[in-house]
Amino acid sequence: MATYLRVLKLVRPYLRHVLLSMVFMVVFSLLSGFSIVMIAPFLQALFEREPAAVEQVTAPAAGLAAAPDSALTTRPGGAPAAAADRLARVEGLRRRLSPTGLRDRLEARLNAWLLRGTRMEALWRIVVVFFLLMLVKNVSGYLQTLFLDYVQHSFIRDLRNMLFARFTSLPLSYFHSHRAGELISRATNDVLVVNRSVNMSMTNTLRDPLLIVMYLGLAVLLSWKLTLLALLVLPLSLGIILWIGRKLRKYSRRQQEKMADITTRLQETISGIRIVKAFTSEERENARFREQSQRLFRDLFKISVMQRLSSPLTEQLSISVGLFILWYGGRQVLAGNELPPHLFLLFLFAIFSVGKPIKALSQVNNGIQEGMAAAERIFAVLDHPVEIVEQPGAPDLRGVRGEIVFDAVRFRYGPEEPEVLRGIDLRVAPGETVALVGPSGAGKSTLVDLVPRFYDPTAGRVLVDGTDVRAVTLRSLRQAVGIVTQEVILFNDTVAANIAYGRPDATPEQIAAAARAANAADFIERLPHGYDTYIGDRGVKLSGGERQRISIARAILKNPPILIFDEATSALDTESELLVQEAIDRLMEGRTALVIAHRLSTIQNADRIYVLQEGRIVQTGTHAELLAERDGLYRTLYDLQFR
Repeated sequence: MATYLRVLKLVRPYLRHVLLSMVFMVVFSLLSGFSIVMIAPFLQALFEREPAAVEQVTAPAAGLAAAPDSALTTRPGGAPAAAADRLARVEGLRRRLSPTGLRDRLEARLNAWLLRGTRMEALWRIVVVFFLLMLVKNVSGYLQTLFLDYVQHSFIRDLRNMLFARFTSLPLSYFHSHRAGELISRATNDVLVVNRSVNMSMTNTLRDPLLIVMYLGLAVLLSWKLTLLALLVLPLSLGIILWIGRKLRKYSRRQQEKMADITTRLQETISGIRIVKAFTSEERENARFREQSQRLFRDLFKISVMQRLSSPLTEQLSISVGLFILWYGGRQVLAGNELPPHLFLLFLFAIFSVGKPIKALSQVNNGIQEGMAAAERIFAVLDHPVEIVEQPGAPDLRGVRGEIVFDAVRFRYGPEEPEVLRGIDLRVAPGETVALVGPSGAGKSTLVDLVPRFYDPTAGRVLVDGTDVRAVTLRSLRQAVGIVTQEVILFNDTVAANIAYGRPDATPEQIAAAARAANAADFIERLPHGYDTYIGDRGVKLSGGERQRISIARAILKNPPILIFDEATSALDTESELLVQEAIDRLMEGRTALVIAHRLSTIQNADRIYVLQEGRIVQTGTHAELLAERDGLYRTLYDLQFR
C-alpha cells in the first residue's frame, strides 16, 4: 500500500487534469445509465392508447398534494380523525421522499415533457433527445480519456527523467553490480507497467462499477432485419477506421524512432558514465535526455488523440444508425406492420452491455499488483544512496598546479569485500609524470579513480595541491582532471561533438587545433563529412587508433592540469601506437600525469615508476633503477615482455 501511495504522489502535479478526467468520467457513466430511462417514455409513445393518459396519471397525486388541511379534517370523529389525518399526511410525505416516490415523480415529469402532442411528435422528440444525450456522453468519454492520457504520458516522462537523473548521480560501484540492460528495462518497461497500473486504478475502479450498476440485468438480443439496416454503415465505418489507422501508423513509426533514441541515450550514458562524470556533463546529459523525452511525449500524445477519437466516432455513427432504426422500427410498430413490439424492445436492449466493464474490473487487481512490483524496482534505483556527496558550502578547486598526494590510503569496494588498496603513500609533484605498473588486480585503476572522486578512500586522504578532494566541489575537481582510457568511450554523434564533449562551447578552430595536436586531423578530413561525420554507436565506424586519437583530442581541448592515462595504447597496433604515443607525449607537456601501463616500453621516460602488488607499493624508482634490481617485480615483468 505504501508503494501504491508513493506512486500516486507522482501524479500530484497533474491533479487538475485528474479531477477533470473524473468529472467527465462521472458524466459519461451517468448519461450511460440515464439513456436507459429513455426506454419508458419511448415505449409509452408507441403503445399507450392516448398520450393524454400520461398527464392523467399525475393529476390525482398532484391534487392530493395540493389539498388543504381543512379538506382533510372535515370528517366526523373529532380528535381521532385529526390524528388519523396527520398520520396519513406523514405517511404520504414518507412515500413521496422515498426512492420509489422520487423515481415515480421524476418519471412522471419526464413523460409529461417528452410525450406532449401526438405520438409522431413525441417519437421525434425522444429520438432527438436521445441523440443529444449520446453525443454529450461520447464527448465526455473522449475528454475523460484524453485528460487521463495527458496525465499518463506526463507521468511516464517525469518518472523516466527522474530515473535518468538518478543514473548520472549514482556511484560507479552501482553500475559494477547492475547490468546496463536491467537498468534500461527499469526506465522503459517497468515505467510502462506502473503507468498501466495507475491508469487502471484511476479509471476502472470508478467508471466500471458505475457502469455495471447501471447496465446490470440488460440482455443483448438482435433483430436480423434491423441488423441488415445496421450493415449499411459498414463501408463508412471502415473508411473512418482506415483513415485513423494510417494516422496511427505514421505516429507510431515516429514514436518507435523516438523510443530508439531514448534507449540509445540511456545505453550510452550508462556505459559511458565514467566519461560523463569525468567531464562533469551530468547536467548536460540530463538536459539532452529531457529534450528527447519531451519529443517522445508529444508523439505519444498524438497517438492517444487518434486512438481515443476512433471509439467515439464509430460509436456515434452506430448510434446515429441505431436511432434511424429506432425511428424506422417505431413507425413500423405504429403502422401495425409485421415487426412485433417485443422484438423491437429486445433490440433496444441490445444497445447496452454489461460484459465489458465487468471484464475490465476483473483485471484491475492483477494490473495493480504488476504495477506495484515494477514500482518497487524503480524506487530501488531512486532510493539508492548517493555515496559521493559534496560537503555543504564546499569551495571550488581553483588555480590547480597539479600536485597529488595519497596519504595512507586504504580502500575496499564494500564492507564485506577485501581491501584493494592497503596503505598507499605516494606523491606526484606538479608537472611530473608518474607511471603505475603491476600485475592485473594490483589496484592501479582503483588508485587513479580516487583522484576525480569516482570513489572515496575507506581510510586516508587524497590531496590535490594540499586540499582534500572531499573538501571541494565535484565539478571543479573533475574539470581539473582529464582521462584517457584503453576502452575509448565515444558517443553516436559527430566527430566534432565528441572532441568538444568536455567543452561544448569550443569553436571549430579550437576543435581542429586539438585534433591536429592528437594526430587525428588527417583521418578526420578524409571522412565523408569531415568533422560533421557521425561515427556510430561507441565510434564503431572508426578504428581503435582513430578512436583513441579522438579521445586524446577531447582531453587536449579540455586542457586539464592533471591527466590520467589508463592503458591508453595497450590495444593498438604498432603504427597506431606510435601515432597515439606521440600525441600523448605532446599532451603531457607541462602537466601532471598518472600513467597506467602494461607495456613497459611506453613508460621508460617517466619521472618515477611505482610498482604495485596486491594493493601495496612494492617498488619505486626510475626505469633504469628498477631494472637494476634483478630480484624485483619490475625486472620480472620486463623480462617477461622482452624475452
